Amino acid sequence: MVKSLTFDVRYDNELAHQYYGDGKKLAAQMREIYKNKNLEFPDQFDSTSTYPPINFMQVTASDEVDVDDLRGVNIPQGLNVEIIDFDDE
Repeated sequence: MVKSLTFDVRYDNELAHQYYGDGKKLAAQMREIYKNKNLEFPDQFDSTSTYPPINFMQVTASDEVDVDDLRGVNIPQGLNVEIIDFDDE
């Protein structure tokens, strides 16, 4: 079984947006941040038209994944990640 999580990824400022990038570059950064957590990040995802954008990634995880553990992962400076588990609400 798998569950779907929504990762809302926000940048602190324009410089952080330039550094972490969009699309595949940001997805690769997220895979590195959450390596060994058994998550599948998409290369394509929705983003707002604001600048810097807010990205909404639909991430696939196994049922065994502890969302609170994911929320405790050290996120690099310049990024903010909110993890929403609609299945748990």
